[in-house]
Amino acid sequence: MSHNKKTITIITAVVLVLALVIGWCAWRKHVTSTKETQASANTSSSSSTNKAKKKTPVLSDKQKEQNKTIALQMEKDMRNWGVDSLADPHQWAKQPADQVLAALRTPDNIETPADMPTSMKINQGWGSNAPSYVCNTFDYQSLCDTMPTSQAWWKNEVWGTGTRWVKDPTAKVYDDGKVRVKGKVRTILVTSGDTYSEGDYNALTPAWRDYQIDDLLTIENGKVSDIEYEGDQYWWINPFLSQWTPDKVADSLGYGTRIAIPVSGGLNWNGMNPTGITRVLNAPESKGDLDGKVDWSMWDDVSFSSNTGCQNCPAS
Repeated sequence: MSHNKKTITIITAVVLVLALVIGWCAWRKHVTSTKETQASANTSSSSSTNKAKKKTPVLSDKQKEQNKTIALQMEKDMRNWGVDSLADPHQWAKQPADQVLAALRTPDNIETPADMPTSMKINQGWGSNAPSYVCNTFDYQSLCDTMPTSQAWWKNEVWGTGTRWVKDPTAKVYDDGKVRVKGKVRTILVTSGDTYSEGDYNALTPAWRDYQIDDLLTIENGKVSDIEYEGDQYWWINPFLSQWTPDKVADSLGYGTRIAIPVSGGLNWNGMNPTGITRVLNAPESKGDLDGKVDWSMWDDVSFSSNTGCQNCPAS
């Protein structure tokens, strides 16, 4: 009986040893297989990455120059519009009010440039000919018939608006076909409401403001297919790719430069009937009004001696 127990013990020990050996071998095989699979995957991934890198096109100097030209043309087409914001206001000092107002009036028939080099889908709500703000707002539907388009509505709200590049923007072309365009644009805003006068001269006080532009344009097949904007994109500096709304226009421009232009004769805002929806620029009631934010230097050499109706006017 003792001999049988000893035999059984030996057999059990042998079986356990064999099981351990078999288990260890199986574990090693699994670990080795896993490492090989991971190594293979890493090699495959590295190979795919290398292939992808190799497939990234490198533009020739000629292609880069073409992309640069396309990007700059796009930026000029999409941002230059309306009243010339770069015109020197000193040219209008002491000129007839009607002539000055005509020069500062938003022009009719503002159209998206037909040759603007883009393949982007243009939203039907963007641009000058889109349905106007009053047509899109339930409370003002009654005004839609008289102001059906954005430009018709905007010309009714404010006298003049426009934007120009201050100088030609810069462009940096990348190997992937994208172009970084940077620069500065200037907007002018003229709203009705000016009342200050001395003698025969009335003060017209437009506002100007500069905005920094930093855009990344994707160029594909000779067209701009996408634009990534850095910073705020107000519609008045990008009118053809934006919806025109009354929000923030006067608020934003009001923080810019205000200049009081002395013009001869009364200010007739013919063609306007503001709805009150859009905020307008605050009009100075005196030369010290608006915390001195208005530049009155053009009035320094204005003579009032010939005006008998002027009270307390300085002598010539």
